[in-house]
Amino acid sequence: MRAVKILSVCGSGTVSSAMLSSKLTDVLEENGYHVEATEVSPGGVEGAMAAGKYDLIAYTSPVEGDYGVPILNATGFLVGINEDEFVEELLEAVGKLKL
Repeated sequence: MRAVKILSVCGSGTVSSAMLSSKLTDVLEENGYHVEATEVSPGGVEGAMAAGKYDLIAYTSPVEGDYGVPILNATGFLVGINEDEFVEELLEAVGKLKL
C-alpha cells in the first residue's frame, strides 16, 4: 500500500499547516495508513498540485479551485472543534482512494 499524500494548507504554509499535518498523520497512522504530508500557503496550492500527485487537500485557510481531489476544511479539527466529524469525513475520503 502506498502512502496517502496530503497537501496541508494554512495562511503562511508553516506553523498551522505543520500542526495540521502532524494531527492528520497521527489519525491516519492509527487507522493503518502511511502518510506523506506537504505544507503550503494558499498561494502554493496550484504549484504543489501541478508538481506532485496529492490524494487530498486539508486546509485552515480557504483554497480556491477544483483540483480533482477532496478538499477538507480542517480548521475545527486543528483547534479541537467537531474533531470526530472531521475524522469521519477524512477516513471516508481516504477509504475511497486507490492505494
